[in-house]
Amino acid sequence: MQLTRSVFAIFQLALIPLLAGSEPGPQLEPKPVPQVADPLAGPTARDFSFGYWLNGMRKDKADASPDVLCFETGHYGFSIDMADLPNARFGRFQDTLTYAEALKQGVERMRAVPEAELSIELESKGTVFRAVASKAGDPDLENRLAYTRLWESGRYVQRYDLLGLKFENEDGRPLGVRGSLDIVAWPESLSFTAEIAPSLLYEDGWTQGVVDKALCVIKEPWMVPHDSRLESESMTVEAWVKIPKELESGKWGYLLAKNHHEGIEGHYSFTYKHGRVSANMNFATGRSELQTIPQKGKSFEIGAWNHLAMTYDGDEFLFYINGKQQGRKTVSKSRPFGEGPLGLGQRQKGHGPLVPALFDEVRVWNRALTLQELQAHSEAPGDLVSQNGLQYREGFDRYSDEAILIPEWNDVKLSLSLKTAEKTWKELMQVDGVWPLGESKALSLNCDIGEQSSIRDTVRVTVRSSDGSEQVVKQNSQYHAYATEVRKSGRTWDRKEPEKSGYDEYAIILENTGEESAAVPVYFDVYDVASITGLSAMLCDANGVPTGIPVQTSKNWHDPNYGQYARCFALIPAYLGQSEYRLRIVYGFYGTLPAASHAQLSLIGWGNHGRWDQLAIGTWGETICFDTDMSCVDVAVTDVRMLMSRNGADGQAWGWTDAGWGGDWLGVFNAAGKKLATTEMKAAYFAQGPCLTDVRFNGHYGAAREVEIQSETSTLRTDDFARTFFALKYEFNSSLPADSAWFFKLGRNHDSVSPKLAYGNAEGLLEEYDVPHGMDEGQTVLDRVPIEGEGPWWVGFPGGYLNQDRDWGTGSRGLIIRSYKATLGGVEYDQPSVSTPVFKKVAEGGGNLDLLLTAPSDVSEFQPGDVIEMELELMTFHRTAGDYYGPNEVYRQHLKKNPRSWKTIYREAAGNNLSVQVTGGELRSNYPIVIEATAPEIAVSIEGGRGQVPMRFDGLQEAHGYTLFQIVGGELVQLDQAVNGNDFWQTDYESESGSYRITYNLPLEEGGHSRWVLKKL
Repeated sequence: MQLTRSVFAIFQLALIPLLAGSEPGPQLEPKPVPQVADPLAGPTARDFSFGYWLNGMRKDKADASPDVLCFETGHYGFSIDMADLPNARFGRFQDTLTYAEALKQGVERMRAVPEAELSIELESKGTVFRAVASKAGDPDLENRLAYTRLWESGRYVQRYDLLGLKFENEDGRPLGVRGSLDIVAWPESLSFTAEIAPSLLYEDGWTQGVVDKALCVIKEPWMVPHDSRLESESMTVEAWVKIPKELESGKWGYLLAKNHHEGIEGHYSFTYKHGRVSANMNFATGRSELQTIPQKGKSFEIGAWNHLAMTYDGDEFLFYINGKQQGRKTVSKSRPFGEGPLGLGQRQKGHGPLVPALFDEVRVWNRALTLQELQAHSEAPGDLVSQNGLQYREGFDRYSDEAILIPEWNDVKLSLSLKTAEKTWKELMQVDGVWPLGESKALSLNCDIGEQSSIRDTVRVTVRSSDGSEQVVKQNSQYHAYATEVRKSGRTWDRKEPEKSGYDEYAIILENTGEESAAVPVYFDVYDVASITGLSAMLCDANGVPTGIPVQTSKNWHDPNYGQYARCFALIPAYLGQSEYRLRIVYGFYGTLPAASHAQLSLIGWGNHGRWDQLAIGTWGETICFDTDMSCVDVAVTDVRMLMSRNGADGQAWGWTDAGWGGDWLGVFNAAGKKLATTEMKAAYFAQGPCLTDVRFNGHYGAAREVEIQSETSTLRTDDFARTFFALKYEFNSSLPADSAWFFKLGRNHDSVSPKLAYGNAEGLLEEYDVPHGMDEGQTVLDRVPIEGEGPWWVGFPGGYLNQDRDWGTGSRGLIIRSYKATLGGVEYDQPSVSTPVFKKVAEGGGNLDLLLTAPSDVSEFQPGDVIEMELELMTFHRTAGDYYGPNEVYRQHLKKNPRSWKTIYREAAGNNLSVQVTGGELRSNYPIVIEATAPEIAVSIEGGRGQVPMRFDGLQEAHGYTLFQIVGGELVQLDQAVNGNDFWQTDYESESGSYRITYNLPLEEGGHSRWVLKKL
C-alpha cells in the first residue's frame, strides 16, 4: 500500500526517546551473516515486462477497435493485431522508465512503436501461403479472444499463444492448416514458436467423417424439429463426435441436446466443458431429478473421433465413451417425453454457447443397447449388427455428392521472421517429401534485443533437488531460457499433513567461464507440487537467506492434460566462477504462520483465457480472485473465500471454503445503460509473497477510456482470517451517469444469505438491521446512505453464510473503509455512502444482499476531472468459534464471546487503526505498516494491533544482516518465527533504486503498546 494517510504524517516529525527504553538496550554480539551476492549484475530497473490487450477483452458488439495484443518491456515494445498478423509493430525504447513508472504511464510509449513485419510462410513448388490472421481476429466468431490464450504473466515473462492461424496465398486462396503462434517476451528477448500441421479446411457444412461425410458445426448449429421417434421410455442416444484441435476453445456448451436445457422435463444431452464430456437426463421439471454422469479420466480425446452413448432401460441410466462405461445411476422412474428440438452444437438455435465440433452417425433407439452392442458400434462405426429398435439415424452422407478433398503437402519450406527498421531475425525449416495430415512441426525464432545470446555460451546451470538428485537442465528455445522440468521434487516431508507443511528447495549452481557477470534467464516447470493453490517461490542464497531477487510465479490446475503445475522464472546473477542459490517453494506455512501469495493463474483448461489473479493464505484454497481482463465475467472480483474455516466443529478442515462469490472495483454505465469493461489493463507484480503481497493494476474503463483506474492490492501472512487490501483511485475523463454506479462492490452470489446488516465508524456501531425475509430482487435496506463520523468506516453481514449442502466452511463478509476522498463536480466528500440491494430473493434466513460503495445521493452525474481515492480492507470471518480450526487462541475466544457478531468487523477496523511513530524512517502507511528507511537503525512505536500485522521497511541498502527486535521491559527480544531457519521474513529487491524491502509480520493480537527496533548487525 503506497498511499499515506495524512492524519499520521504528524508522527513523522516526532522523535520518541522511549522507543529505545529509558536506558540503552543490551549490546548484542555481532553474528556471522551469510553473504549474499550483490545483485547489481542481476535484474536492472528496466528488467520487467507487461502483456495486455490494448482495447480490452470484453468488448461491446458495436466496438470495432482492433484486437491488439501488446508486449511491453523496459527495453522494447511489440504489438500484434489478431486480424492482421503481418503488420505488427516493434521498437526499442530510448527512455529508462522503471517498472512503476511504465505501469503508471499506461500505453503512451506503445503508441509510438514503429511498424514491423511478422512473417510466417509455407512454400511448396513456388506457391507461398502466409499467415494473415488468427482465429481471435474473426469478427463474426463469438468470444473470439478466447482463442488467444494467456499462459504465464508476471514481472519478467509474458507468454500467450494465438490459435487457429489463417493462411492464404497472394490471391486470397485459403490453405487447410492447424497452426498456432506462441509468443514469449522476456525484458531483453522476444521469441516466437510456430506450430504447424496440414489440416482440412473446416467451415459449416460437410467434412470428412468417421463414415464417409460428417457435419461440421462452427457458427450454425444443426437443428432437428421435434419428432416422436426421438422420444421413448427406454432409449439409447449415440453419436460420433470429434473436436479438432483447430476448433477447440475450452468453452462450455451442448454437443447434443433435446428439449432445451437441463432444467426441462425430458431433457437429455451430452455436454462439453474444459475438454470433458458428461451425459444428462432429467426426469422431472426443474433440476431435482436431473441425472448427470461425467466422463472418467481422459476418455474423451480432443482431435479424434469419439463414440458417445447414453442408455436408459426404465431403471438404470448409463454413459459410455468409445465402448467403455463411464458411470451409472439408478433412477427407476418413467422417463417423461419432451417436445423440444434436437440440436447439435447448441441446445437450441441462438440459446446458450455454441460448441464447434464434427458430428457423424447420430442414432436414437427405443431400447437400451447392451455393452456388447455399443462396443461393436465403437469398433465399427458404420456397421449395425441389428437395427432392432433403431428409430432415428443421421449420417449426413445424403446431403452432398462432392468428395471431401484430403490435402497432401510435399517438399515444404517453413519460415518465420520479424523484420524491423534496424534488423531482420529469421529461421527456416525444410520438410522433404510428404508432410502427413495432422502431423505437427514447430519452428522457433529467438530475437535477442540485448546481449543474452553471448551469455548462454559461457554459463552452465546445474539444478539439484533437496535429496541430492540432479535435475536435467536444457536450453529451451520456446522460452529462450535455461529450463528444467521437475517431475520428482525429492521432498522429505509429508505433503498430506497440511498443518506441518514444509518447503521444496532446489540448489541452483551457475558456473560462469566468461569475462563478465550477467543475469541469466532461468525457468522452472514444476509438476511435483505439494499443493498448488497458494504456493509462492523465492530465491535464497546457498544458506537459505532470502536474496530479494524476484521470482515470477504462475500456475494452473485446470487442464487434465497437464495436471497441476507451477512455472517459475528468474533473472539470476551469474558471477565469474561459481555462484550458488536455492529456489525455495513455499506452501501452506512460512515459518510458524500460513503464507500469503498472489499469482497469475492460467485459465487454460477452464476457458476464456484472460488474466486471472488468485490470492491465497496457506494452500487450502484461494481467498479471493481477480478477473481484470473481464474475460469470464463483467466484474473484476470473483471468488471470495475463507481462511481456516469448516462447517462447524465436526466439519472438514484443510479444504476449500466459500464466503460468497463476487465483487467489483468501479462499476460505471454509459448513457445506454451498458456497463463499461476494462481496457489496456496492465499488471505489475512487485511482491508475490509469502509475508505481504504487492500487485498493482493500471488501465481504463470503456472503449473511449472514460475512466482511468489504479488499483494496488495485497494480502498478508496470518493465522486468523483472510484480509485483502485495496488502494483504489479512479479519474474520470468523460461524463457518465452516477445513479447506478458503484466505487466498490461486494456480492452477486446466488447462494448467499445475509441475516443481518450492520455498519459503523471508528466509535463503534451506528445501525444493525435484521434483514427482512422475502425481500424482492432490487429492494434495498440502505440506499446511498452516508456513514457518518470519523473513519475507519465499516459495513458487513455478520452471521452471513451460504445456503449449500456441501461440507465446507462458509462465512461472513465485512468491508472496512480506512480512507476515503472523492472530488465530484468540484465538491469534496470525505465520508463514504453505501447501498445494499437484494441480489436474489431467498425464502428464509434473511435476504441475499450486495454491498455497494456509491456516489453520494446528491450526485447524479460524474464529470471530467472527478477523482475518487479509497483504501479498503475486505475481510471474510468465521461465524462461530466452532467454524475456526486455526491456532489463534485470542481470536477463538473472541468468537466464543461474540458469535455471528458485528463486533468481529469492528474489532478489526478499530484494532488495526494503528497509531505509528517512527525514528530513523518515514511512515508511508499505517496499516499495513510501510516505513521508508532514512537511517541505519529504525525505531517504531505502535499503539494497537490485531492479528499478525505486516510491517515493511523500504529503502534498505542490503538484503541481509538486519534483525528485528521487540523492546520488552527495556530488553531487546529478537523476533523469531522460524521453523527451518531464515524463514519468517520476506525480502524484495527494488531494482529501480538498488535497495531492498524487508517485511515482517508482527504478533500484535493483544493490541496495546509495542516498540520495535530494526538493527543492522
